[in-house]
Amino acid sequence: MEHVKKKAEIQQVKTNNETKDDQPLDLFNKFVPPPFPIGLLPKVIADYATDQSTLIGVDPAVIGMSAICAAASCIDDRIKIQPKRNDPTWTESARLWVAIIGDPSTKKSPGISKAMKPLFKIDQRWRTETAKALYEWQKDCDAVQKGDDLPDRPIEKRLIVNDITVEKLGDILSKSEPRGILSYQDELTGWLTSMDAYKNGAGKDRAAWLEAFNGGPKAIDRIGRGSTFVDNWSTCVLGGIQPQVVQNYAHNTNHDGMIQRFLLVFADPAKLDKDISPNLTTLDEYRGSLEQLAGLMPSSKPVTLSEPAQLIREALNEKLHNATVSLPNKFLTAAMGKWQGIYARLLLVFHCLEMAEEFTHPTSQPVSGKTAQQVANLMWRVLLPHAVRFYHDLDPAEENARNIASLLLARNWERFTVKRDLDRYMKATRKMKPWELEQTLDRLEAFSWIQPDPGKINEKGKPSAYLVNPKVHTLFTEHAKIERERRAEVSAMMAEIGR
Repeated sequence: MEHVKKKAEIQQVKTNNETKDDQPLDLFNKFVPPPFPIGLLPKVIADYATDQSTLIGVDPAVIGMSAICAAASCIDDRIKIQPKRNDPTWTESARLWVAIIGDPSTKKSPGISKAMKPLFKIDQRWRTETAKALYEWQKDCDAVQKGDDLPDRPIEKRLIVNDITVEKLGDILSKSEPRGILSYQDELTGWLTSMDAYKNGAGKDRAAWLEAFNGGPKAIDRIGRGSTFVDNWSTCVLGGIQPQVVQNYAHNTNHDGMIQRFLLVFADPAKLDKDISPNLTTLDEYRGSLEQLAGLMPSSKPVTLSEPAQLIREALNEKLHNATVSLPNKFLTAAMGKWQGIYARLLLVFHCLEMAEEFTHPTSQPVSGKTAQQVANLMWRVLLPHAVRFYHDLDPAEENARNIASLLLARNWERFTVKRDLDRYMKATRKMKPWELEQTLDRLEAFSWIQPDPGKINEKGKPSAYLVNPKVHTLFTEHAKIERERRAEVSAMMAEIGR
């Protein structure tokens, strides 16, 4: 009689559930971001990326987002944006970290190189100018009479560094304009692994690089090397990395916040290159825009937002806040916690590029509503799906939830108990810590796969049994069949081994 009563209760709950919006999330299909809408980038970059990507057969997003980072690195950190109307204490510089994720076959390195090409020329020119200035300074120093003051050392200019130690970076930045610099890495793997926490002093190196995301003054004190003071410890970072490598790094470093600073872009598979003439106009316009950005004079006056832009910023900020509160993946939400500031940085880059087309200083006009919406769409519709793809694969609760979901389908359960059923049919749950299992079940509940059995709450106030959303058994019949066959094969194999 009790059994009949329980079945009736389950049926009643199921009936009630079916009136709700409880469509279960598909946990088994690999999430793939939609095609990158290159038109969301500033026109000068979109045109260049479209043309050059056709030539070499690379995803235009690789060139496009690399070019955004390249443009950011050209903008002096002393050109700032004030995101809020009434808070002059919060400003952001155009400082971006961008990682292009893809296997070598995606042609990510050639794509990044296309975006970087004009920067190499600017950097070489600055190095030549600096070398000449230092040569003249040294001549003046040599001519100084004993007892007279030496002339001031000329301030150096550098745009790009790579394969560099923290000490050498500090040395360069301490002698350079406080505009920031670009750390360009063809492959980010070496840069990241050089910060291995088990190397002598490397833990400090990692901390120093983490600080470079925010800029500001920094003193570097190392035994045997003395002290170095930097007015603005600031770097943009750009490079490519392979999917498995970056995921292993994130796991091994316990998500120390390094990867969360990057805008992550997955490169689509490469296409066949074409033997056609490049559009030299788009090349010249792109090169000219970066030259203008690199030549902008610093300003004490910040770039501000128009009122339409403020409303768009506030709407996006609310969406980001709600997402960080409600999304179950803590690694994704940790990254999104930095997006309010990154949005402002992207706004500044987009605005500076627009003003460069008009040969106008960016502080002369506020950010338009159109630009604010363009950047908001880029972050929410494009960069967020790429972040979801990356962090989705990093969360162990996500994988555990998929495994339990497979079990629910294979056993065709309408209801299950946490202790008896899960422990019996899924040995992995026995090894989970209580909080890990609770997190996994909460994830399945959030994905509308299960809900607590209202009549089965333990003394700690936690569910001891769950009801399964009946829709999962109709929506995922093919996966259920595959899972049953897989489990049968494993059982047969183990039985044969045990003979």
